Amino acid sequence: MGTTPESVAPAGSLAVFAPFVGARSETFVRRHVCDLLPGRTAVVTDDATGYYSGHWTAAGPLLALNRLPPLPKTERAVRALARRIARRSGPSDIELSVTGFLRTHRVGVALGEFLSWSATWLSVAKKLDIPFFGHAHGFDVSADLRFPKWRQAYLAYNDSGGIITMSQASRLRLIELGIRPDKIHVVPYGVDVPEEPLERSEGEAVCVLAVGRMTPKKAPIFVLDAFRRASAICPELRLDYVGEGELLSAARQFVHTFQMQDRVTFHGGQPSEAVAALMRRADLFMQHSVTDPETGDEEGLPVAILEAMASSLPVVATRHAGIPEAVEEGVTGLLVNEGDTSQMADSLVSLARDARLRRSMGLAGWRVARDRFTWHAERAALHEILGLGPTAISTTARRQSLRNGRTIETLDGY
Repeated sequence: MGTTPESVAPAGSLAVFAPFVGARSETFVRRHVCDLLPGRTAVVTDDATGYYSGHWTAAGPLLALNRLPPLPKTERAVRALARRIARRSGPSDIELSVTGFLRTHRVGVALGEFLSWSATWLSVAKKLDIPFFGHAHGFDVSADLRFPKWRQAYLAYNDSGGIITMSQASRLRLIELGIRPDKIHVVPYGVDVPEEPLERSEGEAVCVLAVGRMTPKKAPIFVLDAFRRASAICPELRLDYVGEGELLSAARQFVHTFQMQDRVTFHGGQPSEAVAALMRRADLFMQHSVTDPETGDEEGLPVAILEAMASSLPVVATRHAGIPEAVEEGVTGLLVNEGDTSQMADSLVSLARDARLRRSMGLAGWRVARDRFTWHAERAALHEILGLGPTAISTTARRQSLRNGRTIETLDGY
């Protein structure tokens, strides 16, 4: 991407490294790219135009590695000669491009989305004396840990700024791997929470909402089977299902096989505004997250559940990954074991038959979201950990403090 004087970020800027940008489902990446440090964020990505992209864009400078122009023939020859003379491979052309990009935009600290993908850039940041923090999500602290190369690669984060993760469950897993506890920061995802809890009027139907990509760890067939069992007892139940993915056709076939077309509506992938509108219309939220038996993929802390709580919805979900850290059983929702669609159906029936219970759990969920899971709280925590703020802090002082394991006190009220 060309650089103009207007596009050069101020000194002490943030760089966000992400495998791809623009995915509808990864709202946490969008928050970090667009809202963590507006006007002072440069982005390095593998792909800004792929299948999962195109739903949003980065406003600031962006380096898309899959769109780097080829080097002129003369420059390629000069670099190859220099490597032969030095008798070593030297930095790759991509590494040199990233290095130049970070220097051009005067990056003071870097945040890498997904530990496995970001581990590649630890050495580049270290050479530039830029503190680098890896942000763990779900896949990289579950499925990726099945591979020895990633378990070994993650240990390099002990010599970085640190790791930010979304749950205590993932923190314990990283400690077991060998990451120093003082290098791990738990910062739950944050969502927009209304100032007041949403009020709902009772209707003839009880509307259930499910939101999530149709992937094995979201277990859409388990969701539908639990709903099938519950709606056989409570025919007033209706299900709105938002999501797209490889299991969508199987989900549609399940609904057709059990003749539930009049009770289940598939909405496909939807923007956040449409999901928010469905949450306002719903009476309760369900999600049946499981560990993918083939890949080991797990959730981190599902943002959709936090959004449901912010929308004053009682939650029916599984005891999986970080979910029990957000959903207080019997207070803000009901939890069941993974794969237990019969128990999940019973939970749906309990809430469908008791409007007062739905209201009390929804209100409790809104309070928990307001107190623990706001975007403002996440942003404040990340600002403190990364040493960000509108008042210029000496880059040298910040780097020295990060090396010493101290937290920089920011100056913007957080």
